[in-house]
Amino acid sequence: MNGHAAHTPDRLSFRVLGPLEVDGPDGHPLDLCGGRPATVLTLLLLHRNAWVSTEQLVDAVWAGRDVPASAQNNLKTYVWQLRRSLPEERIESRPGAYRVRVLPGELDADVAAALCDEARERLSRKDAAQAVTVVQRALSLWRGAPYDGLTADATSAVDRLTELHRALREDLADAQLLLERPAEAIAVLRALTEEEPLRELAWARLMAAYRQVGRRHDALAAYQRARTALVRDLGIEPCAELTALHQQILSEESPAVLPTPVPPVSSNLPPRVRTFVGRGPELRALRGATGVITIDGMPGIGKTAFALEVAAASGFETQQYVDVHHPTSVPISGPSATGLLILDNVEHADQVRHLLPNDPGALVLVISRRRLSDLDRTAAMTLDLLAPDEAAKLTDLEQILSCCGGHPGAIRHLVERLRNRQPWTVARMAARLEDQAARCQALGEVLARFDAAYEALPGPVQRLYRSIGMTTRFDLRQAARLTGTSQSEAELMIDQLMDLNLVAEPAPGRFDLHPIVRDHAGQLLVIAGPKAELVA
Repeated sequence: MNGHAAHTPDRLSFRVLGPLEVDGPDGHPLDLCGGRPATVLTLLLLHRNAWVSTEQLVDAVWAGRDVPASAQNNLKTYVWQLRRSLPEERIESRPGAYRVRVLPGELDADVAAALCDEARERLSRKDAAQAVTVVQRALSLWRGAPYDGLTADATSAVDRLTELHRALREDLADAQLLLERPAEAIAVLRALTEEEPLRELAWARLMAAYRQVGRRHDALAAYQRARTALVRDLGIEPCAELTALHQQILSEESPAVLPTPVPPVSSNLPPRVRTFVGRGPELRALRGATGVITIDGMPGIGKTAFALEVAAASGFETQQYVDVHHPTSVPISGPSATGLLILDNVEHADQVRHLLPNDPGALVLVISRRRLSDLDRTAAMTLDLLAPDEAAKLTDLEQILSCCGGHPGAIRHLVERLRNRQPWTVARMAARLEDQAARCQALGEVLARFDAAYEALPGPVQRLYRSIGMTTRFDLRQAARLTGTSQSEAELMIDQLMDLNLVAEPAPGRFDLHPIVRDHAGQLLVIAGPKAELVA
């Protein structure tokens, strides 16, 4: 569900939690002409069902600019345009004022507030599962800044809706904790405290969540971050609730741990990655999933780590892991086994077809660096780079984040390299990362993981890959020139690179290389010598 109001023959849907949008009775968006007419309607919606003076409307339309002598006539034109777009005579007028008629449930801001009340009521009854559903419906209504385009007129409403958005996220965390999903609650609360470091109750919730899963040190560190922000920005100590919780955690001899899900009865899965971050939408998409699901992505992007997180949340009693490069290293119960099966390092579909279980209730995660389009599967998922806020959870060193561009394997490698070399300083690390040769040496183990993908390419595609290693972006024309082929032939070569997740296509015919991929390709170009032609 997207949270929008249901459409009936006499209802509209006004959306102000982001750029103004209006859906007609048939559910299709209406053309509001944009610009100044949209500003007029936005202000009328801010004061829905109340009269707004023409002077106030003029001030909003020409905010910060000289008001022309024709302003009142122009305003009438904007209202006329809106009346043409909106059915049922929704905009009413009287001398010197206008108003828009909005029915209950037609404005997304009102719907969000009602959903928040419903979620709180469900939480009070410990109906956490439905509370999560209701909160997520409410949060899905936000598309950007509320009442976008208005300035001083909307300050109070924007502040109220911003606070509502924060409160919904706190409610979501509370519901997730009740459902024994502490990792998801912690992710929500960490993001909230990073955005609003002076929000003491959010810090208290985060500390409590850490405490409940036994992460006592993280709970104490959260308190110190909260106190630092409060003292630095406001000159005050943390509130009594935060201080009391801190003292309770300090006095505990061992962490208080929430009941954890029953572990699988049979499992040979490798350990989960302790510093796993992000992938929230992908994890939610696979909750309760069954069937065959392929997971692909560039080397080091965290495919196996992600699959282990899916397994941990799956609840299957039988969980098996098979590395198809070493199929005899672990026991295999056979294709009839019921439960969860992870098939790792798959190169082609023929390697795993005979291992797929016959049980439709089983879940099989097939991990590959390439897109296995020839495998009969329920769904396919490509893991992308971490978002900047997710990557920042792995390190706060800007030099590493900039160099790695959201590649979790590279970030972890450099963080460990810095930690294990005590004489190194951040400045020394930054200097090495600025130089390509030194950077490639520092990332040697990470770049080596790309060698197998490169070696699997035909010779002409290898040459293209090396040649594009000196650029961040190229197009079909440049690729054709480098390969000495037509653009259609060059496109087939690029498709092979994309199938291995070595190249991205952010726009049709325009291709990007990730910094780590570029370093790998550039290193190969140096080894190959001057024969490879560089992109102009």
